[in-house]
Amino acid sequence: MTPEMWLAVAGFIVLLVLVFLRVWIGFALIIVGFVGCWIIKDFTFAGNILANEPFTQATHYTLTTMPMFCLMGAIIKNSGMGMGLYGWARNLIGHIRGGLGMATIGACGIFSAICGTSQITAMTIGKISYPEMQKAGYSDEVALGGIAAGGGLGIMLPPSFAFILYGIITQQSIGKLFLAGVVPGLLQIAIYCFVYFLISRLRPKSAPASTKSTWKELLQATSQVWSMVVLIFLMLGSIYGGFCTATEAGAIGAAGALLIALINRKLNRQMLYTALVDGAVMTAICMILLIGANIFLRFITVSSFTSFITQTIIGMNVSRYVILLFVFLLYVILGSSFDILALMMLTTPFLFPIMTGLGFDPIWFGVFIVTMFQIGELTPPIGLTCFVLSTAVNEPPLKVFKGVSPFLLGNLMLIVSICAFPQIVLLLQ
Repeated sequence: MTPEMWLAVAGFIVLLVLVFLRVWIGFALIIVGFVGCWIIKDFTFAGNILANEPFTQATHYTLTTMPMFCLMGAIIKNSGMGMGLYGWARNLIGHIRGGLGMATIGACGIFSAICGTSQITAMTIGKISYPEMQKAGYSDEVALGGIAAGGGLGIMLPPSFAFILYGIITQQSIGKLFLAGVVPGLLQIAIYCFVYFLISRLRPKSAPASTKSTWKELLQATSQVWSMVVLIFLMLGSIYGGFCTATEAGAIGAAGALLIALINRKLNRQMLYTALVDGAVMTAICMILLIGANIFLRFITVSSFTSFITQTIIGMNVSRYVILLFVFLLYVILGSSFDILALMMLTTPFLFPIMTGLGFDPIWFGVFIVTMFQIGELTPPIGLTCFVLSTAVNEPPLKVFKGVSPFLLGNLMLIVSICAFPQIVLLLQ
């Protein structure tokens, strides 16, 4: 290895030290990337990168989808659209054993198909479903575990925010990534429902049946979900129907959510202000992460470290699935300690050329790492979705972590399935 490559290794170590010292990952990436380019090249080169990269990212056309989806998610969160969705699912299947848990998973799946983020999904559905599940006799751990796991669907089903970032970083089609997440996302919903089915049979008192709704109650509940159905049709139908790109669909989704909030009489000055602020904050966080990741990537590129590691791994006389196993273990370890956005920025630019060089489909690999992110969001010590949910429902995080363990086994089943049968991911391509 050359001195520049050893410098790249030192850069990774410094980056990890800064992160564990609580320096925010976006700024840590910028600092390490800038200093690394300065040492390898010169101050002028590093200064030009620092000056130009924010403008380059801010004017990237594909990136305009980010603020639109952020705004749409914020409007959905603050207008209370999730309440009618959960009520409909509860009235439909809540009367069977484990049915209320399955209804929660279904509501999370549909809500996340519009929202796109795990934490907002878990928080919104959790505030509605957790009291209802307690009233029905569900144990706290079983109820909280299902809600947290269901929230993780937000980064698998389109319009997944994780797929948007992955597509921007790797220059892959966001529309194709959205399509690739559909079948694994639906399979994951089925696996989670099966987990509730098993719990209701093995531990009947932990997941009992609730009272059966009348046809009138079911029809009333169905009438309250029209807004979500319309929004899904507007956004995903326009993408898959070929009427617009995923970037344009973000604007359609934000405008549609705003119009539906107006029709439902949920739109007022305070709600609009809160939604705009929430959307702007999330966009700003992601923008800084993207800028930092690209500056850090320039440093790694000029050091030639990525190409060296890629060629070394490709030249190893081992199965590519052995390398995939190492990547799996890497994400299990890092995913339990890093926020998924930070982990996406930190690992994707480095791992993407290696895995595609080994012959893995870039779209398939995107689904693979998003599934790993789901595991990370539910795994201690960080498990961000679990902590957000525990705060939202005022319960200890330990209860959530205990309850989510059976659903983590479901995630492992999904990982094994997509590795053994890649066609699951590429079926709709």
